[in-house]
Amino acid sequence: MVLDKDRKPLQFIQAAIDPTLPLPPEGAYIVGVVYDLTPQGATFNPPLKLTLIYDPEELPEGVSESEVYIAPYNEGTGWGMWRYKKVDTENHRVTTQVDYFARYAVLAPREPTSPQPTPKPDLASIPLEQALSSGKPTLAEFGWRTCVPCKQMKPILEELAVEYGDKLNVVIVEVYEQRELTNQYRIMTIPTQIFFDSNGQEITRHMGFWSKEEIIVQLKKMGID
Repeated sequence: MVLDKDRKPLQFIQAAIDPTLPLPPEGAYIVGVVYDLTPQGATFNPPLKLTLIYDPEELPEGVSESEVYIAPYNEGTGWGMWRYKKVDTENHRVTTQVDYFARYAVLAPREPTSPQPTPKPDLASIPLEQALSSGKPTLAEFGWRTCVPCKQMKPILEELAVEYGDKLNVVIVEVYEQRELTNQYRIMTIPTQIFFDSNGQEITRHMGFWSKEEIIVQLKKMGID
């Protein structure tokens, strides 16, 4: 049965392209145009099948055709959602069932925004003297950018710098660029890691690769959680 808004038999059906586009629902994208089916308020029992064509070139990058769907839009309630859909990817058509007239459009989910990677701290740019005078504990590694265990240590140190934030200074000293500091701290092997307390006094040192888990144990001994 097809009835108008006054519950009388429907006399006509009209479909037109809406010249304006409502804002799409959050997380979705309108593919193509919005169709205005009138008279609005008309109802159908059983529901009618509505098929709309879409242009696959208009889909957001990374979104497959199987993800498109038809949704109704009403001025008062905004966008709705139909559970039933059938997508014909060969002919680029999507079908749903409607039980009332409104504005209808083909929607597609927006491609999720890729989270931006957290910028890695430039630990080699932090002067050791500045770190030692900051009033915070410091972990300094003396190494060189091309030494294999030093390269293995670099991501560990970067992670510690981010995870411990304001609780700990993490510094990399490039030994061939800072020979005076290297000699001052009597560095004989690279990498060498030195822990300093908040007063800038050396507590302990380690030579060679040092796992993150072992470093965290030392930090806890120093009261840094």
